[in-house]
Amino acid sequence: MRKSLSLAASIAILLISTSIEAKNYYRYTDNNGKIVVKDYLPTEAVKSGYEIISDTGRLIEKIAPALTKEQRIAENIRQEQLKEQEEKRREERRRDTLLLRQYQTVDDIERSKNSQTATLKINLRIINNHTKSLERKLEEQQKRAADYERRGRKVPQATLHEISAIQNQMDVNEESVARYNKQIADIEEQFQKDRIRFQELKTEIFVENSLRDPNTIEIEDIFNCETRLVCDKAWSHAQIFALDNASRPLSIVTNTLIVSQKPQTDNEIALTITRVPQKNEDEAMNIVINVDCNKSEEGNKLCQSKEVIAIKQKFIDYLSNNS
Repeated sequence: MRKSLSLAASIAILLISTSIEAKNYYRYTDNNGKIVVKDYLPTEAVKSGYEIISDTGRLIEKIAPALTKEQRIAENIRQEQLKEQEEKRREERRRDTLLLRQYQTVDDIERSKNSQTATLKINLRIINNHTKSLERKLEEQQKRAADYERRGRKVPQATLHEISAIQNQMDVNEESVARYNKQIADIEEQFQKDRIRFQELKTEIFVENSLRDPNTIEIEDIFNCETRLVCDKAWSHAQIFALDNASRPLSIVTNTLIVSQKPQTDNEIALTITRVPQKNEDEAMNIVINVDCNKSEEGNKLCQSKEVIAIKQKFIDYLSNNS
């Protein structure tokens, strides 16, 4: 029993002594370009960066050089910018999710816009009618004042006050009209952005579905371009194609969306062409065409006809031959 204890104690002492003897070293390059190894950490090593190695030369950890004051400031600025970018991306994702939850179609966006601007437009009509009435009253009062002056008589103070009051009210109306017009313009601008982004999101989903199950999507709907230069050139030709083949004029033209006006009859078509990036690709993009027809039985037949399929194929061929 005593021998066992003695042996255990000896092993423990050996392990302790081994751990005490095991030591780390610091390897770095000095100002003269020489590799130096020390058993303590010099200040110059902290500045230039160093490696922690074992007594057998095994690399344990590599420490980067300490940042200068200017570098720390630059790094702090960079980190703040990264935070802002991430916050912006988070807000964009939140808004994208809200858009897809809130609307099913572009028409839903149009109806929501009309609903928000309807009251403002009614107020505008009321103010404009009031202004016309004031203009008539002002004309009457000015004629009355002119009559007094032609007869060499002094214009009554009441008439002058009435003219001033009418003009002041017309100024107030003008300010109200400007304010309402700005509110309407701001709403329409925001809904235009929503419509463009909504169309981009729908197209991205459409492309993802086509990649997931190619049998469900007509190949004529999608044109692939591998570089930004090719895509830019194809996009300019896509606008020409829309001008030549849509039944009505274009209503939206941006770097990512081309939309023609809605069809008014059963034999008219509208084109929507969207450019979206391919996922996990730096410059590759998809340009997707969609054909809309009049909301009627005949319009639905037209959208499913060989004529519309031919237009889509013509679109792909046209971009392929001109890119």
